[in-house]
Amino acid sequence: MASPSPLQNLAAQARWLVPVTIVVGATVAGNLFGLSLGLLTFAGGVLCSTIWLIWSSLQGLSSDAPLTLDEALSLGAPSTEEEQKRAVLRALKDLEYERAVCKINDADYESLAEHYRNEAKRLLRAVDADLGPERERAEQILAERLAATEAASASRGSAPSSEEAEEEEREEPVAPKSSSSDVAP
Repeated sequence: MASPSPLQNLAAQARWLVPVTIVVGATVAGNLFGLSLGLLTFAGGVLCSTIWLIWSSLQGLSSDAPLTLDEALSLGAPSTEEEQKRAVLRALKDLEYERAVCKINDADYESLAEHYRNEAKRLLRAVDADLGPERERAEQILAERLAATEAASASRGSAPSSEEAEEEEREEPVAPKSSSSDVAP
């Protein structure tokens, strides 16, 4: 069994140390400088603790590797193609509005709409291509987890229970939806 890292030891101690420090700091500030500053100190400590807890939970979701500030900022920043895609889709929406209020004639609308739609298709393909490696990585992780789950259930020797078998027998096969059922009568 691996020994906990110093960061994990600090986090375990901080669970008790941080709230005690907040209360003591707020009490001292309240006694020295008045109730309002004591309450403000307490509220600031609670806010900082909340942010720290949320950050810690996000790091736990992203495996054992700590998340750097640059990585965190890059996760939230849209790519150039995504920004362009939003701009083109907004332009299409504006074009629809201008047509609805008769600011643009139909011929101009058709040519501009065709241009914007082609540009949007190109940008959507570019964004989808950028996500290709991440999609493959996600599929690989999913396959590994499914294999681990199947191996764990096989090692326990868990065969489907009789209740599960009965439920499978009772389920009716779902008929495929025909294209004619989408059309209103």
